[in-house]
Amino acid sequence: MRGVTMPAEIPPITSEILQDIAAHIAEVFWICEPGNPALIYVSPAYERIWGRSREALYADPGQWLASVHPDDRSRIARAFETTRCHGGFSEEYRILRPDGEIRWVRDHVFATLDGNGLPHWVIGIAEDITRRKAMEEELRASREQLRELVRRQQWDRELLRTRIAREIHDELGQSLMALNVNAYWLLHQLPEEDTRLRAKAQEMIDIIGATVKAIRRISSELRPSMLDELGLEEAIRWYVERFVERTGIDCRLDVELGDLEIEGEQATAVYRILQEAFTNISRHSDADGIELGVWVVDNCLEMEIRDNGRGMDRNEVEMSRSFGLMGMRERAAALGGRLDIESEPGKGTRLRLSLPLEPEQAG
Repeated sequence: MRGVTMPAEIPPITSEILQDIAAHIAEVFWICEPGNPALIYVSPAYERIWGRSREALYADPGQWLASVHPDDRSRIARAFETTRCHGGFSEEYRILRPDGEIRWVRDHVFATLDGNGLPHWVIGIAEDITRRKAMEEELRASREQLRELVRRQQWDRELLRTRIAREIHDELGQSLMALNVNAYWLLHQLPEEDTRLRAKAQEMIDIIGATVKAIRRISSELRPSMLDELGLEEAIRWYVERFVERTGIDCRLDVELGDLEIEGEQATAVYRILQEAFTNISRHSDADGIELGVWVVDNCLEMEIRDNGRGMDRNEVEMSRSFGLMGMRERAAALGGRLDIESEPGKGTRLRLSLPLEPEQAG
């Protein structure tokens, strides 16, 4: 083992056992003095992980930092400096082997202190985490693919809703309007004294009118035409007005989008999240007041929804992550956004959406 001399205060038997253990562990074990890059000892695992000889490292301790990936080097150099003042660090970084292979290591470094409380020895244990990083990258890529699939499915669903809404409005709506005109014509053709038939005709007209209203409501719920024709801000105002009329829940609205044009998937995501959040409030919160704010901050569209309802404890919030909020979170995440919820029993609930915008949109 290159005749390494261990510190005199460590008994010889301890030194032998320590070196024997270090020679058989998969991790790299190393020791140096604070402020002195020269290594007192580095275990054989260094040669397997770094692909370099220990003798070369003993001769030139600078090889250790030189082997760190250029993108990580300055960070690791600063971390080593902290051992003088703070006594250690734990970092993950990449190394470049002589054969060109890049590996990931996790280096846990700590200092032993002398009787005055100052660093005496700097000790490190470096673990090869390349396989773990590869698995993490595969998992990340898999999640991104799944997120993209969800995004496409949601958008395809919106396109289908739009088509169905237009067909209901254009085809069925026009047919009902024609039927309504004919019913009115029929009513006026009936004799005044035939009250029974006139009542039936009027009943038909009323039913047709109610059906037309139901079709308009269903069509707007499938895809509000205002979202495509007048934009997100007007669609939000329209939805809130209808929500207040339908539920009686008061809503204070603060929308500051100015001339910003938010279209397509982003506009749809914001509208659907708003729609789902308001639906949840009306069904579950026992709230009689909502505050809604929509604005742009630092190239992000921010939407905050607060209610004064019963609120939720931690367990209910966790359950909402599994059910009610999952779809909203997926909509936000699919576009690079984030959805957070805060709630306490008796203090209502706060939902906040942050959705990044393209530079030309935010400008």
